[in-house]
Amino acid sequence: MALKNHYWVDAAGNALDALRAYKPHFYDLILLDFRMPKIDGAEVYQEIKRMDPRQKVCFITAYEGLDKRMTNLQWRNSVSSVFHEDLVFPLLKKPFDTSALLSKVSSIIGE
Repeated sequence: MALKNHYWVDAAGNALDALRAYKPHFYDLILLDFRMPKIDGAEVYQEIKRMDPRQKVCFITAYEGLDKRMTNLQWRNSVSSVFHEDLVFPLLKKPFDTSALLSKVSSIIGE
């Protein structure tokens, strides 16, 4: 994984394993695929935000129908968030190269 040369990285093979392994207030950023079997990225995102409302998340996807789902997720998040801090979700569209990934991660975590 390209990030391992630059950051501490934990990886999970599926959404349920990721949620089980998630440690609130530990990660600078979660890279989250939007389309996954059984539980999609929106559901994982909501569970992570329930555990740590300040957790930064960047969605990764090749899914072209994402706009409607993201708009709905943004609306639900803004309704449940007092501070409305996540009204725009960072997104990295597949396919992407290593430099695009590193640039996106760096911009999100403020390096």
